[in-house]
Amino acid sequence: MSISAHTKLTAVIGNPIGHSLSPLLHNDIYAREEVDAVMLAFQNPNIAELVAAIRSLPIHLTAITLPHKESVIPLLDEVDAKALAIGSVNTVVNTNGKLKGYNTDVVGIAVALKDAALKGKSVLIFGAGGAARAVAYHMKESGAKIHSYDRTLKKAQLLCEKFGGTALEAAALNGMQFDVIVNASPVGLHPNTDATPVPKEMIRKGGVVFDLVYNPLETRLMREAREVGAQVISGLTMLVEQALEQERLWLGREIGNAPYYVLLERELNKQHK
Repeated sequence: MSISAHTKLTAVIGNPIGHSLSPLLHNDIYAREEVDAVMLAFQNPNIAELVAAIRSLPIHLTAITLPHKESVIPLLDEVDAKALAIGSVNTVVNTNGKLKGYNTDVVGIAVALKDAALKGKSVLIFGAGGAARAVAYHMKESGAKIHSYDRTLKKAQLLCEKFGGTALEAAALNGMQFDVIVNASPVGLHPNTDATPVPKEMIRKGGVVFDLVYNPLETRLMREAREVGAQVISGLTMLVEQALEQERLWLGREIGNAPYYVLLERELNKQHK
């Protein structure tokens, strides 16, 4: 892929951002779809400075990750109704200087959980940030019984106030099991690969474990879930599907099928050799 003065800039922003595979994935999409664009990663704890950069450079499509998915909302010109309902934006499309926010995480979550029976099931969402809000939105729409845990109880309570459900303290988790466990926190993310959000005894045989962490390819939570006999869903599914939806929003067209999962798995295996 050659870069010229006509090449459009897209970005992934967050803090930290070094672990992100979004540039690899989106740049492969551009190469396959013959889009004259390049995605770069920008790390900054200050969301206002990042939004100013989106406007001034300009950055045409922005993928947003931790910790900016909620704090970006008041800085945008417009926010999609679903993203407002979720209270989290992970995508910004810049159209002639007008910034509109979307949430494509919920699309990735829906695809990842498409084969899981959720109606009436007890679900534990670990974490209460932007990604957890998208998970809770999907669970509410699917008729699941939501339980939320976060190290900061108030955050879990706020999530349950918005989507319904029960906020749990750490002591209340002892001895509990759930039909579905979703890790929507950074616990287990490289390099802290020995960490897990829940003890192995909380995982139910025949249950579902969905870990949004995708680096490493197999987290401790996923490994222990397989050992117990639970259905395991990788965060790679969400990463790929939400990214494809981001490009659909920006380009205004469908994106062709390609071996994006293989690309990311190869990269992760290479990183952890």
